[in-house]
Amino acid sequence: MRTSLNARRWAAGTAASTLLMVGLGSVSNAAEAKNDKADTVAAAARYGQPNLYTGDVDKMLDFYSKALGFTVDFRFPAEGAGMFGTVSKEGTYYITFSSYDTIQTYTGLRHVGKSTNKQSDVTVLVSNVDQAFAKAKKAGAKVLMAPKDQPWGERQAYVADPEGNYVQISTHTDH
Repeated sequence: MRTSLNARRWAAGTAASTLLMVGLGSVSNAAEAKNDKADTVAAAARYGQPNLYTGDVDKMLDFYSKALGFTVDFRFPAEGAGMFGTVSKEGTYYITFSSYDTIQTYTGLRHVGKSTNKQSDVTVLVSNVDQAFAKAKKAGAKVLMAPKDQPWGERQAYVADPEGNYVQISTHTDH
């Protein structure tokens, strides 16, 4: 099978990102590493992750866990309406959720709120786009684009999460 230049670039970029994350996540002394999951999640989250704003943190945590297979790692506060939460996928990909009120109150960013203008998406890489798409749809995702093969070597679908954020479900195909 012949691999296209774009596929090789995609693979090289993925490998470089992985190496960067591994390098950032490593510690100089293995004995210093902690086994506590909360410490691991907090340490990994410091390196960056998308943060999605929402009117309902719990609804977003529920959607990303049920529709896309994420694990809910953290929710604050433990009781009452959620203000902040974190999910992860296979311990390597993190997304955080903050309520609009929390961001406005604690940062002073007054223009944070639901928008109808979408200029970005969250991409979730999966091994089977069609299965993940069906699961997301069953969990209530709004369908934006059914799974389809793209000329650059990906099979992808688009759905919207409960807040209306675009979620690209994608896998690399060998064209």
